[in-house]
Amino acid sequence: MRNNRPLLSLSHFSIRRKLLLLVSLSLFSILISTALAALLHRNDLIDARKNEIRSVVEATAGTITDLHARFTANQISHDQLIAQVRMHLDSARYRQGNYLFLLDASGQMISDAGRPELEGTDISSLTDSRGGRLLTDLLTQLGNRNEVFWHYHWAVSDDQGQLGSESAKVSYVTRIAGSNWLLGSGVHLQDIDRQLMERLLTLAILMLTLLLITLAAALIIAHNISTPIAQLCQAARRLGEGHLEGEVCGTQRRDELGTLARAVELLQSQALDALRLRKLSEHARFLEEFDPVTRLYNRQALGEALEREISRQQRYDSRLAVLVIRLVLLREITTQWGRECSNRVLNLIVERLRTHLRVDDVLARHGEDTLTLVRPEAGDDETLKALLRELLETIATPVSVDGQPFTLHGRIGVSLYPGDGDQEFQLIGRAEEALRSARRDERDWVWFNALTTSPVDQRLTLWQDIQVALEEDQFFLVFQPIFNLNSNQPVSAEVLLRWRHPQQGLISPAVFIPFAEQTGLVKRIDLWVLNAVARQLRQWSEQGLNMPRLALNLSGISFLRPDFEQLLNTAFNGDLQLLQHLELELTEGVLIEDMERIQEQIDAVRQLGVQISIDDFGTGYSSLSRIRNLDIDHIKIDRSFIDDIESSPQSCKIIEAILHLAHGLRLKVVAEGVETEAQLHELRQMGCDLVQGYLLSRPLERSDYEALLDEDLEIDADIL
Repeated sequence: MRNNRPLLSLSHFSIRRKLLLLVSLSLFSILISTALAALLHRNDLIDARKNEIRSVVEATAGTITDLHARFTANQISHDQLIAQVRMHLDSARYRQGNYLFLLDASGQMISDAGRPELEGTDISSLTDSRGGRLLTDLLTQLGNRNEVFWHYHWAVSDDQGQLGSESAKVSYVTRIAGSNWLLGSGVHLQDIDRQLMERLLTLAILMLTLLLITLAAALIIAHNISTPIAQLCQAARRLGEGHLEGEVCGTQRRDELGTLARAVELLQSQALDALRLRKLSEHARFLEEFDPVTRLYNRQALGEALEREISRQQRYDSRLAVLVIRLVLLREITTQWGRECSNRVLNLIVERLRTHLRVDDVLARHGEDTLTLVRPEAGDDETLKALLRELLETIATPVSVDGQPFTLHGRIGVSLYPGDGDQEFQLIGRAEEALRSARRDERDWVWFNALTTSPVDQRLTLWQDIQVALEEDQFFLVFQPIFNLNSNQPVSAEVLLRWRHPQQGLISPAVFIPFAEQTGLVKRIDLWVLNAVARQLRQWSEQGLNMPRLALNLSGISFLRPDFEQLLNTAFNGDLQLLQHLELELTEGVLIEDMERIQEQIDAVRQLGVQISIDDFGTGYSSLSRIRNLDIDHIKIDRSFIDDIESSPQSCKIIEAILHLAHGLRLKVVAEGVETEAQLHELRQMGCDLVQGYLLSRPLERSDYEALLDEDLEIDADIL
């Protein structure tokens, strides 16, 4: 396709050049206009001077006519006439150097104030520089008329009366009535041209000044426009290249460029937000598959990777080994030297273990102090034993952190595909069972095929039963009321999960919850509980009951899901009124994760109106100094402190300290596990805010809890 655009287009020029071109065109237009105006103005000046000359001559002609009439009437002599005429004409000078002359038709010059030497002389033979007779030319132009504007050339005299060169002159000449006299006065055209040039010079100076001012203004305007445009182009180029941190200039301007700058700034802000969201999304995806400390696969990703390897081993009909490795003493390092130190020790050991891995090996962090190695094409037993020895020797090699030496040792549980199972959960579960046997027997490693299979078969059955229970709604909720010690009334309830098995009856949460956390089923259970609580609150709202707040204990895995906020909105259909009756209880174990990530999740959840509390406070890794920056509402003192409140002064001091510090942070404190009146009395004296326990109420099924709400029950304020 041909490009029909002209070679020279305004789009090829910068704004500065366009403004200079505009100024140049304006100047050219002004010069043309000025030239035309000057030409017209010259004619106007000539006409004005002609009118002036005519008025002067006509005014003087009356006096001369009167003098001549007196002469005719013999009132004055000829000499007196001439003297008076000359005196009168000499006094009739006007402007600078303009005068009147008087001559008769025969050529006698009666009076000429400009050239006195001509007075009384005959000028009929006087010629100009072109050789023309002046009197003849005058009489010819005058003809039979009484007046005429006479155009001729005449010498110019200066202020001292000195004659110069001739120049074009125009004179008005009129006849004096009753005589043959001719009275006239004229002006040299060069005087008009000089006056015009003076005006044009003034105008030119003014124009030049205005031009310079306009040019300076154009340069300033061009700079004011082109500089921010160049800066905006640079900002747009930076955005295009992915550099989003630079400052956008010109956003404070109030013109179109300011609007454009703010648009670029908004685009940059949106790009930054998109980048942050993308990084958060990538980080969330990373956390879904990888351990944030070691950057190894986590438990969920391990299961998926193992499932893929099992499929591949089926095609090649080879053996696969699953090694669950426990790093003994790693937890003790955490307790004594802190989480950061133990994480550094763990990373040093992981880096050493990587040197023994093959390309197709999968290494994952299985738990707090547990790693899992999946080795495809594991080889025979002797090859595996050599690998086990290498791994244990590597773990036992001392590591140093900040000059502090640490020596760990490992224990390993081994399961093999296909002999020990053909499902990922079977192989991992049986390797864990072998590891537990190794811990009990204090052995370096144990092979699962050397164990009895009944415990593992029970775990497999439990895994299957939990999935059936979720599908058939065998789970149900009970509610343990929480009482306010100031009002002595139940203000909320903790939601507890129960399982009624069709054959085995009620199964304790202490049995299936830890197992669900180990196998990854806890996310499905949490989702079931969340939906059940939402349905219950919605039902109570429709019934018009006095709505309590329900406290729900969630696992850290579910709470830290990147889509958790969406799950809440889905379960409650986005009903913010219902969400205000929900409280999420997080165990202290959640707080060992990334605090920045936890803070972001808490802030997002609280924007929905949900309250947050920390459960089992005092038994985990956190402290009030750690959670002081978290936007939470309650902390729940672990029941182990409440149990000892009557017999242990230390427990009392700890509870008092927690209450004092929590109230200083404007947090309310819940005491759980209150089972005696003495415990309740002590907590009331200490200023505890909320309590729950068997003394006040056991966990109630839905109908019983609804009846409690209808009764408006109160604690006996005078107890003890």
